[in-house]
Amino acid sequence: MRIRDLKWRGLLLFLQSSFFVANLNAGIEDTILRFSTPGPDHYADRRMVVDGECYALVWSPAGTTFSGFNADGTAVSPADRVVLAAPLAKGGRCPDVIFQVPAATYAELKVGEWSVCLVDTRNARGVPLGVSENRPQRVNRWGVVKGGITFESANSSTTSSTRLPSAASATTRRGTMAGVLSEVPSDVASPTITSIDVADGKVSLEVSDTVPYLTYTLSSGESLEDMEKDASADLVDGEIGGAIEIRTRETDGNRFFKVIRAE
Repeated sequence: MRIRDLKWRGLLLFLQSSFFVANLNAGIEDTILRFSTPGPDHYADRRMVVDGECYALVWSPAGTTFSGFNADGTAVSPADRVVLAAPLAKGGRCPDVIFQVPAATYAELKVGEWSVCLVDTRNARGVPLGVSENRPQRVNRWGVVKGGITFESANSSTTSSTRLPSAASATTRRGTMAGVLSEVPSDVASPTITSIDVADGKVSLEVSDTVPYLTYTLSSGESLEDMEKDASADLVDGEIGGAIEIRTRETDGNRFFKVIRAE
């Protein structure tokens, strides 16, 4: 059995590759949350999730559903919480995960709705970026796992549990899909084109005011009224405090460019 310990504000996560439940040495009043996905889970581009992709345990107030993710990994609604995020994906699914919640924390969140989400954290090269400070480093798209979460008492000597319904599901016949586009935080600056150069059949644009949790590309057109995504443009991750370069193919005639989020 392989066990990985992850700590967050006194909470413990145990990842297991079998159905055997280890002795967690939990407090008698603690609560155990258990979840997994059958898979195969996939991204909006229909590719199967890669090992190390993230799943997130989220909470929202009673009578509501999870509002979704901002691109920086925070919840759209300040009333919602991203309780846990971890790079759990293996073999195209979320393995069996047991999460120990201290009694005081669970008492605070008991009256509410819990869900598990698959999160697409890939950068422009297709590599998951993982988590930082218990939230995804970026969220391109996300989806809610069907079936909810199993809640058990930490001192239970039986296998009985309660399965609660989750929020609206993004599960298909192929498994859970991370298909919902994340929101761009309202305080994010618009990218600025600071220079443009044409050489060797390429147009190169230098762009400032970008953020690392977004990937940027270009839209273009012969006029401002007929702009559309430029199929020849690079996909480039943003940077804090520096400029990025986005290149595309040179074409004949007049051409307008706009920096956009790559979706």
